[in-house]
Amino acid sequence: MPAERAQPVVVRVVHGSLEHAEFPVAVGHYQGMPLDGAEGAIDHCLGGLLSERVLLGAYADQEGSAVSIPGGRGCAPPGALVLGLGPPGDVTASKVTRAMTHAVLTHVLDAVGAGTARRNVGIATVLVGANPLDGLSVPKSVAALLEGLVEAVEILATSTRLRAQARVTTLEIVELYESRAGAALEALRSIELPSAAGAVVELRPEQKLVRRPGAKRGGLPADYAKGSWLRLDIRRTQPPPPPPKGYVALELTSAARRARADRILQQVETETVDGLVSEAVSRQTPDPQIANTLYELLLPTELKQDVQDADNLLLLLEPATARYPWEALAPRDENGDPAPLALEAGMLRQFADPETRDARFSVRSAGGRYALVIGNPPADPAPTLPGAAAEARRVCEILSSPVDGTPLFDVCSLVWDDDGGEAVGLPPVDNVDTWADVVNAVYRHEYRIVHIAGHGVFDPAHPAHSGLLIGPKRFLTAQTVAQLDAVPQLVFLNCCYSGAIEDAESERRRRGSVHLLAASVARELMAIGVRAVVAAGWTVDDQGALAFAETFYGRMVGEGASFGDAVSAARQAAHDRTLPGAMTWAAYQCYGDPEFRLRTS
Repeated sequence: MPAERAQPVVVRVVHGSLEHAEFPVAVGHYQGMPLDGAEGAIDHCLGGLLSERVLLGAYADQEGSAVSIPGGRGCAPPGALVLGLGPPGDVTASKVTRAMTHAVLTHVLDAVGAGTARRNVGIATVLVGANPLDGLSVPKSVAALLEGLVEAVEILATSTRLRAQARVTTLEIVELYESRAGAALEALRSIELPSAAGAVVELRPEQKLVRRPGAKRGGLPADYAKGSWLRLDIRRTQPPPPPPKGYVALELTSAARRARADRILQQVETETVDGLVSEAVSRQTPDPQIANTLYELLLPTELKQDVQDADNLLLLLEPATARYPWEALAPRDENGDPAPLALEAGMLRQFADPETRDARFSVRSAGGRYALVIGNPPADPAPTLPGAAAEARRVCEILSSPVDGTPLFDVCSLVWDDDGGEAVGLPPVDNVDTWADVVNAVYRHEYRIVHIAGHGVFDPAHPAHSGLLIGPKRFLTAQTVAQLDAVPQLVFLNCCYSGAIEDAESERRRRGSVHLLAASVARELMAIGVRAVVAAGWTVDDQGALAFAETFYGRMVGEGASFGDAVSAARQAAHDRTLPGAMTWAAYQCYGDPEFRLRTS
């Protein structure tokens, strides 16, 4: 295309608040992260339209994806463009560019579909990827956004019909804080623009800031990231030179430190740490110092302050690092006492290994209103679990609570006590082959929620013998759930030991490894597409377990709270109602998106 026919696009930097943007605003979104920062501000401005899309599963999560969300009449700004950036902690300029290209194309196609008259299209954007917890510099963010815009316009120029109906004429980079707006303007002034000769796009940067209402002086406030989820990536690695015999090397990356260090290595003496973990999870009331000792041994000194300062922690783990009880770690408070991190801040897990990153997008999630609750299935010679039966019945009550005369969920349950099994919404229990009742119940309906409370068994040498014990040498495994045509959105596994199956010492050794069951089963469930998994890693106190389940479902189902908020409240409730010194509150390993919510209608 000759230079005189190059399409001009005005680019300006706006110092002001997002509600005064004149065009739909582009914001970035990380897979599994809540709507905070600029994204949360836009959601508020648009009356929750972004949250609604998340709830319906029609949002931009995967890297390079994008959605255009019109704001409707009277909305300010007039809409949003959401750029999918993939898993948290891995943002790059090229990812921002690809997502921006997709977003611009999507927005222009929407504009063309809205009418036949020729339209001039304007787009606003924040500094995507340049949040202090993300890692891109302001100049790199500006360059990536412009490159994405140029690529989109060049693609659109290949279509005579689209070129005749719509064209992008303006890009506004909106920044609330003065110092960052100035940095964006300086980046725009110094950027290398496409050559005019033969170019399809002619960028025309304005040389002065445009000021609009709501602008703030200075730079980011000290509490800018308050309430955000600090991402801590923890992986096992083999550095050169390899660690000494008897040690493993962990690679830890904190998003708060990306500008200072890409990774921090921590050598862990496996025999010592594994022995302490086994001691912590096999005793009902372990020495509280163990939690502090594990904190000192597992976390590098350079990261301890970042972790203690975080309002919320999202742990990105792989199978080799998910085995550790991170929820139990406890630095010392001002009085010198261990202060557990998971009680001071929200704490969730996600798997960072490729097998689970994108699996949820390739399966069909269960619809409808069914929920399945299984409590205390007979597992002779294992002893009965009255607490598991009580927990199951209470969960049934909460899930079937009526709203305007209609139960929240259609609950199907199998619960056993000393008088035998009781089935609700399912065929009567066969007290001879109870394991068959459980397996058949799993496949009878599409369940949005599956809650199981019973004995858990972990055998790393025989995965088929790991899971919920539902009869003599009969197990309900993650593979059983994997065969479902429609995958549950939430699975809650309260699998633990109670009483001696073998002699006391053998039982203690088995309890010392049962924490591996939670991580193993959770990984399998996340890989098949379950949105959220709660799995108890070791023996739990009956009252604490009941408090956790009551509070968790009360928040998620009764109040519509997010997964992150419900877990935090449940941990605190379990801590307050459990035996002194018991660690039931730390036993629950919770995997999923902080912002995941259960639709109840």
